[in-house]
Amino acid sequence: MSQQSDVRMWREAGKLAASGDFEGWQAIERELRSKGFLRAKLLLDNDRVRDKLDDLCKSAREKNVGADLA
Repeated sequence: MSQQSDVRMWREAGKLAASGDFEGWQAIERELRSKGFLRAKLLLDNDRVRDKLDDLCKSAREKNVGADLA
């Protein structure tokens, strides 16, 4: 895999987290792998990365719930 592919994967992971459609890094990893990012498991094997994705997911989900109530 190329570094370019890894960069695309990181961008996609950020988009998925910001969408509010995912509960956390594990769901994002599954989605990335289903989209052909086979190195997702390796690249997300870092607690800081996982925590960041979880935080992004949580914030996006809370924002979506708030928007639904408005």
